[in-house]
Amino acid sequence: MKLSTSQQQKQLPLVQMIKTMELLELNQIELKKMIEEEIINNPVIEVEKSKTNKNKISKSKSKNYDINLFIENLTYSDWNLRAHLFEQIEFQNWTEKEKDIAELIISSLNENGFLQRKIDGKFIQIDPLELITGTNISLKEFESVREKIKLLNPEGLGCYNFYEFLLLQTELKFGKDSIEYKILSEYSDLIEKRQFQKIAQNLGKSIDKIKEAIENISKLNITPIERIDSNINYVIPDAIVNVDNNEIEIKLAEDSLPELKLKQEYIEMYDNPEKKEDKKFLKDYIERANNLIENLNTRKEIIYKVILKIVEKQKNFFLNGPLNLVPLKLKDIADELNISESTVSRVVRERFIQTNRGIFPLKYFLSGSSGNEDTAKNSVKEMIKRLIENEDKNFPFSDDMIADLLKKKGVNISRRTVAKYRTELKIPSAFLRKNSL
Repeated sequence: MKLSTSQQQKQLPLVQMIKTMELLELNQIELKKMIEEEIINNPVIEVEKSKTNKNKISKSKSKNYDINLFIENLTYSDWNLRAHLFEQIEFQNWTEKEKDIAELIISSLNENGFLQRKIDGKFIQIDPLELITGTNISLKEFESVREKIKLLNPEGLGCYNFYEFLLLQTELKFGKDSIEYKILSEYSDLIEKRQFQKIAQNLGKSIDKIKEAIENISKLNITPIERIDSNINYVIPDAIVNVDNNEIEIKLAEDSLPELKLKQEYIEMYDNPEKKEDKKFLKDYIERANNLIENLNTRKEIIYKVILKIVEKQKNFFLNGPLNLVPLKLKDIADELNISESTVSRVVRERFIQTNRGIFPLKYFLSGSSGNEDTAKNSVKEMIKRLIENEDKNFPFSDDMIADLLKKKGVNISRRTVAKYRTELKIPSAFLRKNSL
């Protein structure tokens, strides 16, 4: 009987499950280290060779860019940040040319993470045409990669200036339909002049709401990296998630890890041994390798299915922003995937996904998960707040009407819960909100 990686495993299902659960506990760095050690210690394992992308930037480099000089001049902290960025880039679907453009952009950032240079004591925006002159990079390609870099962790690297960075944070945190985004994108000149009353009139909002939104904006970060520190624990996402109306695309960080297989020479030696001792010697190594490969595949499958199910349930969040987050529990995911809650908990614990709205911990999308019990509740409360803000004060929404409107958005809560959340928001009843005639 021939032996291969698809061979029926002899170990008990319980042992297999325990090994898979142990692998689920490992983060990317720990898993990579474990795989590398197994490659060294098990002679029958080898790494699948990957294909290389030949779409490289032309050797005619920009006169403003010297990659060798850039690398030589990196401080330890600079290198730490650069390594962190390229760890994220490596498991995304970036071409080799995009990676080289990323190198060009990252090497041109100033100490605050902006594409600026200091001239006569002032920070001036770098003209991208200066950077790509003498290369085969188009402006469109440059800007496409820059937009991708802005969504890496830390967010906002590669922005041209403070305003662009502030606008990016506002979009990611509050959404394009928020008062905060509208104020910043349309009335930044009036903010500087502190003409809040005029902003309120233009948007049809109360002066208090405008001041509250501006206060929210003022709490955002000033620069992507206020201080580079070698001790900073940057977040490395475990998956990249892209969502449009008809399709969900998920790419796991595991895709960048070494893919293992059995060395053909040892399989043939096992099937046709010269000595019985050879077969016995190889048997343990081959079984150990097969078990590891199967456990790694099971681990990857579980992580993928849990992330996919969470994204499916929270699809409106990815399409329309944070206000569309719906209540979701570990049990909901476990029941639909027919796995235990403890397995789901292991997957979401300390794992992050990168989205077009930034990087989020998986537990952000779950209510009732450790450390994040109020996420979905707060999202619903924010939806109630926005509905009341935009209602006709001559005919304000009753709690029943708000519950019906939320149901149309896929949020099923009772009138009593609406009343409870409204009270917690310190918003009076519809009768007291109605304009007096």
